[in-house]
Amino acid sequence: MRQLVALVDRESPQTSTEVELALWSGVLQLGVALMTLFFAHQARRWPTGLRYDMGGIAYEVVGDEPVELGTRFGKVSTQQPVGRVVGRPRERRDFPMVRALRLPGGFTLPVVTLVAKFCALMAFAPTRQVLRDLFEWAPAPRSVLRMIDTVGAYARDFLDQAAVPDGDTDVLLITVDAKGAPAISSAEHARRRQPHRKKTGGLRQKKSGSPKKRRGPGKKSKNAKMAAVGVICTLKVDDSGNARPVNKRIYATFKSYRALFVWLKAEAVRRGYGTTKFKKVQFVADGADTLWDLQQEFFPDAEVCLDWVHAVEKLWACGKAINRGSRTKRKPLETWVHQQKKLLRHGRLSDVLATLQTALDRTPVTGPGNKFRRKVLEATIKHFTKNRARMRYRRLRQQGLVIGSGLIEGTVRHLVGMRLDGPGMRWGKARAESVLLLRCVLLNGLWADFESYLASLESFRLIPKPVPTVTHDAKPQMKKAA
Repeated sequence: MRQLVALVDRESPQTSTEVELALWSGVLQLGVALMTLFFAHQARRWPTGLRYDMGGIAYEVVGDEPVELGTRFGKVSTQQPVGRVVGRPRERRDFPMVRALRLPGGFTLPVVTLVAKFCALMAFAPTRQVLRDLFEWAPAPRSVLRMIDTVGAYARDFLDQAAVPDGDTDVLLITVDAKGAPAISSAEHARRRQPHRKKTGGLRQKKSGSPKKRRGPGKKSKNAKMAAVGVICTLKVDDSGNARPVNKRIYATFKSYRALFVWLKAEAVRRGYGTTKFKKVQFVADGADTLWDLQQEFFPDAEVCLDWVHAVEKLWACGKAINRGSRTKRKPLETWVHQQKKLLRHGRLSDVLATLQTALDRTPVTGPGNKFRRKVLEATIKHFTKNRARMRYRRLRQQGLVIGSGLIEGTVRHLVGMRLDGPGMRWGKARAESVLLLRCVLLNGLWADFESYLASLESFRLIPKPVPTVTHDAKPQMKKAA
């Protein structure tokens, strides 16, 4: 402490940057010294020869051994007592101090949760760099993976028992979408596990000796594994008459849409679904048939709505198909789309379908581009006709409900896209699920409660080694909503 004060009281000229950096290093060193003193004091609780009971088995402290423990201040070198089963010296050893102080895998719990939080926000390598910049040390890459796999395994159980938010309104909104994260294929995983070939020659010789075959159109898939994402919230009408989300909670999984709906149904029931608490329940999604089939199974009494933006995208596709090949018809195209949007917003879907049918009838079967035009128009007419009951936008707006899925679109982009869909990433299924669930905890604003939950677990331990990579090949098990 005196050295820290002396840094400030120096009469020689020094900059604020020099003082700040020196003070920070001094604080970390002081923290290491105090933690060393703390661990030494705790070790004296288990002197050599002390007998204690664990799980009905008698142990005896037979000595101590050196150990390094990771703290937020840095690595702390200390001595840890070692226990042996009485009368059976060859049995597995026990470390009573480490177990009593809840030091999972040789790290304090604050270190483990901080690493997990940073890894939920950014890639693993930048996480280690940030920790090194802040605390002048960082866990090894393998230890980081162990922390992610361990903490992520508890995230789902925590979300299942987390307290429901207070202040819900009487309108419940459920919306679902999906986004893919690049997964590692079995072929790529096998290739990475092979020993590296000895490098010979320069880069030019390497390229000329084994040139890579250029991938053609449609063959540049990122081998995506789809994450199903759901949002549950209630709606509150503000002073301007717009419905705003209240008490939003995010839930996501890479397993399947059905697994997500089971989860959403359980959470909705916890918030009062199925009772008289909610006067209205609304479900909003894109046009995927799977979503609507599951909606009928899990939320059959909900007011349904096909996403407004999704419908407008279909209108733009039709307008561009009708005006395909002309660069001078942008203004008529915009006018046409605006007219159809106005009709759709006012509940006149029949007029929109009639307009599209007229355009289809006027498009010849043969001729340049006509096959494409007819295909787009026919698909849109079929899509709108099938979803007619979900496109009552005027009535929904009059009831104070939403007609767009901007809430879930932004959530999907933030939850999955900004962390799991980065350049060069290739995820195994298990670790991708762990990071996804940790991001759910973080974006739901529940991280402090999650840390308290982990601290309350008597059985919390770091797994001895990272979870093996589980590959994902080719066709996803579920398609992204159309």
